[in-house]
Amino acid sequence: MQERIDALEQENARLRLEAERLREENRRWARMASTDDLTGLPNRISFLRAIVPSEIRRALSEDKPISFLLMAADTLGDINQKYGRTAGDQVIKGLAEYLKAILGEDEKLGHLDGTNFAVTMHADLEEATNRARKWRTQIKSRPFPCGDGTEQITVSVGICSVRTTKVRDPRLLTDIVFKRLNEVLYTAKKEGGNRVEVYPETDVNAGDAKSPG
Repeated sequence: MQERIDALEQENARLRLEAERLREENRRWARMASTDDLTGLPNRISFLRAIVPSEIRRALSEDKPISFLLMAADTLGDINQKYGRTAGDQVIKGLAEYLKAILGEDEKLGHLDGTNFAVTMHADLEEATNRARKWRTQIKSRPFPCGDGTEQITVSVGICSVRTTKVRDPRLLTDIVFKRLNEVLYTAKKEGGNRVEVYPETDVNAGDAKSPG
């Protein structure tokens, strides 16, 4: 009888270890699915469908302003062509590390794709614009690892801020905001890059909600 009890206890212990192993494996796969391989930052899906809506809900509940930045490295295509894709990836990794280092504790950063990074911050449009202009200047003057040496890059930044909103669905608001960000980022790049463009601060209304980007 005791032998049977001991055997059952051993089997239960084995099953507990196996269950924990499977839970850890699931957590690892979840991290991989939500993280950009190159930079270790939240990827597009994770950032736009989890992080941004969460930050919007927080801003709405605390009645605080929230601003969004979409940043793109202007000259990465030239670097890839001159030195190869691996060198370009080095620059993106360096830019990601630099942004992580200068962002505040309350700011969230994601790598959406290619040259594009996004930031959320609980700040009004003026503060967000001042921060973005400062970052643009700092990045322009900073050398980033590239191949066997370093390269300097410039960035274009689009900014959008939301004061209040009648749209209570954070995911819908995310779509609206990033449609606006893409518009102003396109303008910044079209004007030659190395600049910050701002979407005028407005309330989000029902008209916006009908056609999210």
